[in-house]
Amino acid sequence: MTDSNQYDLEDVLTWLKEKDYRVTRPLVERAFYSDAPPPAKLVKAAILDTETTGTNQLTDKIIELGIVIVEYCPETGQVYRVLETFNELEYPGMPIPPESTLIHHITDDMVLGKKINDETVESLMADVSLVIAHNAFFDRGFVEARLPLFKKKSWACSYAQVPWKVEGIGSSGLEFLAYRFGFHYAGHRASIDCHALLEVLQSELPVSGIKVMKMLLEKARLPEVKVWALNAPFENKDKLKERGYRWDGDRKTWSSFISQVDLPIEVDWLREEIYGNKAFKLELEKIDAFNRFTTRRGTTELRDY
Repeated sequence: MTDSNQYDLEDVLTWLKEKDYRVTRPLVERAFYSDAPPPAKLVKAAILDTETTGTNQLTDKIIELGIVIVEYCPETGQVYRVLETFNELEYPGMPIPPESTLIHHITDDMVLGKKINDETVESLMADVSLVIAHNAFFDRGFVEARLPLFKKKSWACSYAQVPWKVEGIGSSGLEFLAYRFGFHYAGHRASIDCHALLEVLQSELPVSGIKVMKMLLEKARLPEVKVWALNAPFENKDKLKERGYRWDGDRKTWSSFISQVDLPIEVDWLREEIYGNKAFKLELEKIDAFNRFTTRRGTTELRDY
């Protein structure tokens, strides 16, 4: 750097980084993510985000839907092109609560008379092989209620299916991830959040060095089993909770999602730690990308151990 009042931006950024300042750039939406010649096999994914009147999927409604369609390599997770960006508002048939407007800044006046175009969404999604959301438990329920075509799609969740803590990242919030990967953006509008997520997906994880989207694809493909620990003794509830099991109040049963390959290990743990080496039954529910992050139950079977 010189004593002049005019500095080159790159020189300033380099100087700040040398002084251990963390510098983030503004998000710039990109049409291309690689200059390299693409492989012969590319498939389409939809990066999806919703803004809603609230968090209750039974009573609240979508007020904004954002979708970014990309073309990517399923082996590497490399995105090559952004094909479409879709963003539309919709009147929910009810006032938007003020506490929701504080988050996404969408007002009743903005959605009045607006409606998501079903035909446009159907056309966009026609040959999409995977839907990616940053909180699929939230977004999937809302879009399936509004647009049933999403029930037939496979889904992945970048919030739940990427081991952020293992990679040394303490929060999986999208705005925090953006900061960790060197950019910032004005969040909580649907298509903007989609482009921010896409930027994160095309970044490399700090510990493993693997591209985030490649890691996500690997996790999404793994078959899982939802293990229902039938008649688990009450006194072992703390062990189950610490292990990651959740209590289902309706079924009055503890359950957990386990990778298919880890099921034998989990059965051994349950036998020793929960059932005291006595005979027990488990209900095993098949979970895959088509019913994951929904309330729809997969194929189940009872097994005696």
